[in-house]
Amino acid sequence: MSALTVRDQAISSGLVAKQKMITSLLMGDKSKSDKFLATAVKVAGDSKLSACKVESVIDACILVAQLGLDLNPVISHAYLVPYKDSVQVIVTARGYTAIATRTGWKIKSFIVYEDDFFNYEINGFQETITFRKNLDTAGETFKYAVAMAESPDGELYIEVMNKGQVDKIRATSQSGGKTDKWGKPTIWEQWYDQQALKTVIKRLNKKLPLGEQMMLAIASDENTIETVEAIESPKNVDLNAMMQTKVAPKVEPIKEAEVIEPELSGLEKFFNGRGMTDDEKSNFIKWANITDETEDGFLALGQGKCEEILEEFYAEKEADINV
Repeated sequence: MSALTVRDQAISSGLVAKQKMITSLLMGDKSKSDKFLATAVKVAGDSKLSACKVESVIDACILVAQLGLDLNPVISHAYLVPYKDSVQVIVTARGYTAIATRTGWKIKSFIVYEDDFFNYEINGFQETITFRKNLDTAGETFKYAVAMAESPDGELYIEVMNKGQVDKIRATSQSGGKTDKWGKPTIWEQWYDQQALKTVIKRLNKKLPLGEQMMLAIASDENTIETVEAIESPKNVDLNAMMQTKVAPKVEPIKEAEVIEPELSGLEKFFNGRGMTDDEKSNFIKWANITDETEDGFLALGQGKCEEILEEFYAEKEADINV
């Protein structure tokens, strides 16, 4: 048995042993817990995390569950990032929005380009924005990143960052250059607008009374990809103090981090290659009695046999409709 296989089994066993905790973190939803666990096992087994300690991989998955986020790459709430022999969590703009909306807040963010009309006014405690998107030009010269939040009782919060402010944040990011150490374009270089939106949303969220989950997400994220140095946090962290302190913590340089975007499973690729809807996927899995344990066995039948089984499923489904 290879070392990688042994490691994968150790991760899987460790996560399964934590299932009760994961279920509790996901508000007792067993179905959601099962889906999270299945995704976490696949993501945690990514070869790019092979140098990281098993315990660190498991802890990172537990942190994502604690934040109430999803590791599914399609949903893209959060990704796992290798740091030396440990794993850390990076929360996406979509993840931040999910945390906020879960507590009844409405979050909106958008990019203003050079040819758009944009006006931001502050009159006492009143803030207003007027934005008109220019649909008649292909020019996409970045000008502002804007994030807005509305509380459950209707109070409005606004954050606007110009290109200079966004680039200042980029300059402190470990992935802020044009290429990484492998010569590939960094996430900032490839997805500048998305990174700008994440930056302005995160800055806005620091102002909002969103509770411990949001502060934990910001603290975790800032200790990985968004800072030049990683902050080694003590075991017992006062999150409020962490967010408010003006004293610079002791830091140590880190190696360049790489965002892990896990590939889809073999079964998901099989489904997507045939344009199946979510309902069709779910119904086929139930019909064929495919589980996490039998998925590999199904795919091992080969593409031709899998196609035959799928055709049999559709034929039986059509027959039921015509009855």
